[in-house]
Amino acid sequence: MSKMFQRKIVLLGDPGVGKTSLVQRYIFDSFKKDYMTTLGLNFYVRTFEYPESKVKLMIWDIAGQQSRRKIGLRYLQGASGAILAYDLTKEETFDNLPGWYDDLKEANGKDVPVIVVGTKLDLAKSNHLPLAYNVKKLGDTPAAKANLIFTSAKTDTNVDAAFNLIITEIVSGLIPTPDISPKLLEEIATKILFFVKKGDAWSKVALNHIEKVAKKYALEVETIDAEKDPNIAEAYGITALPTILVAGRHLVGIIQIAHLESIMHQIIENK
Repeated sequence: MSKMFQRKIVLLGDPGVGKTSLVQRYIFDSFKKDYMTTLGLNFYVRTFEYPESKVKLMIWDIAGQQSRRKIGLRYLQGASGAILAYDLTKEETFDNLPGWYDDLKEANGKDVPVIVVGTKLDLAKSNHLPLAYNVKKLGDTPAAKANLIFTSAKTDTNVDAAFNLIITEIVSGLIPTPDISPKLLEEIATKILFFVKKGDAWSKVALNHIEKVAKKYALEVETIDAEKDPNIAEAYGITALPTILVAGRHLVGIIQIAHLESIMHQIIENK
């Protein structure tokens, strides 16, 4: 019988930064132009199935009004991880992230894994605005060393990748390592080669994001166990894992893979 684990993720950040748009794009693959402020919280559930295990993620979208901050502390209790969201076009929303992290730590009595997510990338690019980010303003909080990713819920850019990064933190060491060694498929010219090692639980989660991006660009995904097939990995010049090989480019590690969609845009534009 499969074991069921329940884990809680909270979305934190100032009002209007796009937290609700972010999670609704992730859960429902939809985007609404009309903005309505979240009052209290919105609650979402998503379950991931692994061999012999299931992980049920409870995603809490917390209201961002300053006046509700202390009232919302109880909503932060029991969080296994958090997304600290800010608007890439509004520097003050980044400046307020340490305060949101302090609330998270106060509510849980300990440090909690986080990622930092810049939203509205499409707006920043279309208006040629500098992207708000200054790591020094995060002080000595764990957010200063956390993964950072830029997203757009409107264009569905890096949304899955953002959630995959925080899910990685939560499921690591929690579930039995799945065997993700598939049979090698006949190689074709247009595909994404995904090199992993047996024992890398993150790769199972990352594969969902990779396949979604691949579908957008009509690419096939082939997953290769580099430990099972070391000769193949060596032939492609793979020196670190996990690695993606696409269009002659090596994308090495969690951060680069999370930005796969942006890199695909660059590849196409360069062509």
